[in-house]
Amino acid sequence: MGSTTLEARHGEDTYPIGRFILDRARALGLSRTELVRLLGYRQIGNGHRALGELLTTGTVPPQVAKHLADALQVDEAIVAAVTRATVRQQRDEASQRTLARETAYRTAFQPHLRCETERAIPEPLFVAALLTSARLRLVPVCSETWQVSADERDRQLKVAIREHYREHRGHVPSFGAIVGYTAVVMAGYRFDFGLPYDLDGDPEGPMQPVERLQEAALGTKRGDPRLTGLLRDAPIGILE
Repeated sequence: MGSTTLEARHGEDTYPIGRFILDRARALGLSRTELVRLLGYRQIGNGHRALGELLTTGTVPPQVAKHLADALQVDEAIVAAVTRATVRQQRDEASQRTLARETAYRTAFQPHLRCETERAIPEPLFVAALLTSARLRLVPVCSETWQVSADERDRQLKVAIREHYREHRGHVPSFGAIVGYTAVVMAGYRFDFGLPYDLDGDPEGPMQPVERLQEAALGTKRGDPRLTGLLRDAPIGILE
């Protein structure tokens, strides 16, 4: 066995599966490199990266799952039990993050008017990513609009809708033709509630659930949002 037994680095003992692997590796006197080899990796560098990611995220890649019980000299059943415990923790953490995001969203929520378009998913994607979906689809409305009576609110929204539709010639870059408008007046949970209006600014029915606008992410790799919103303050032109 190697002279340097596997020790936990920062965050590697967060999940049950990480603690279990670390405990068994210590008991067996395994170094990181030895464990990586036992897990079936010929490219040691790749194996080290995969092991580090497993320990910090709790997610077991298929390559590791095939060999983990044998490498740690344990029964498959205990590995399965530890994996289930890890998944439960990950789900609870995801729920906590969702609750935190929803609380922040509800606290910051302001009623707003937006246009509805023929495409919910923008095409081309990069236009919406650079300018942001909010900039492309939200309609400027005076904040006092949401404080007045329903009849006066509808009158002001009608003016805003007709002006917006005329100025944009019924089209939103990347999202296509405008098909209606929604006054989003109440925050929900993962979706909101709003009042529909037609293209002439007239109310079209009672309050209904509405999906929130999703921002497209644009970066150098998946999940990298560094370029998102890069041109969010640029003028929006009409694409002929």
